[in-house]
Amino acid sequence: MRQLDVVAVTHRGRARDYNQDTVSVAGFQSGVLEGQPVRFAVDPVRPVICLVADGLGGLAEGSRASRLAAATIADAAPSLHDGRAVADAVRAANDAVYAEMAVRPAWSGMGTTIVLLVVAGERIICANVGDSRCFLLRDAHLVQLSRDDSVVPPPGEATVATVVTQSLGGRSEPTPVAPHLIEVDVSPGDRFLLCSDGLTDELEPERIEAELVKADDPVAAVTALLGATLEAGARDNVSIVLVTVPTEPPAEQAGTAQEGTVP
Repeated sequence: MRQLDVVAVTHRGRARDYNQDTVSVAGFQSGVLEGQPVRFAVDPVRPVICLVADGLGGLAEGSRASRLAAATIADAAPSLHDGRAVADAVRAANDAVYAEMAVRPAWSGMGTTIVLLVVAGERIICANVGDSRCFLLRDAHLVQLSRDDSVVPPPGEATVATVVTQSLGGRSEPTPVAPHLIEVDVSPGDRFLLCSDGLTDELEPERIEAELVKADDPVAAVTALLGATLEAGARDNVSIVLVTVPTEPPAEQAGTAQEGTVP
């Protein structure tokens, strides 16, 4: 497969005092200036992981849980050649969060959602637990690949929070998880969008699709999505990872300026 163009950004939003989200691209975790998109050129000569982990708001140490889950899955990257291995890595991240809780009673209940892409050869494996989402934009049409583990309040009950029905950690006693998985053959020009619910709670899929179609440049697309989310109120942390499969040959792509290159 040709080199992937990956742009990632995370922001605490307008209502939160801190950011519990973690974004990770090929093992590099978020730690950049808030709201500043970072661009990577990723060569998928071996399995590559891109992910968003959303620490559960209001629970102890949500940011710790999201960082730990992201690191555990990233460490497993070399072995993630099929869906079974990906599911095992997600379950290992769940175990790691509960093991961390056992160290400090004050951390009991910490948890995180997870959504990730594994690029393995000419295939993409998407996995998720919770309500962070993965979308595919192909031929200007946006489809959701992930499956939500959540109960959304009925219309008119905006004061009632969405209930996440499955997460990594998040309970006082160790609880197994059943990751949702889907495999997709990659086509030139595909765009895969990973995001926390801070984006999808503010923007409808139709608006997300429109912004992705309108902006040819991935940095411009991510910047537009973040800007629209902040304008809509950004009541939660917002994290976005946009993975673009290029259409041009590698020789043409080599001249494109990138902020980072990941072998």
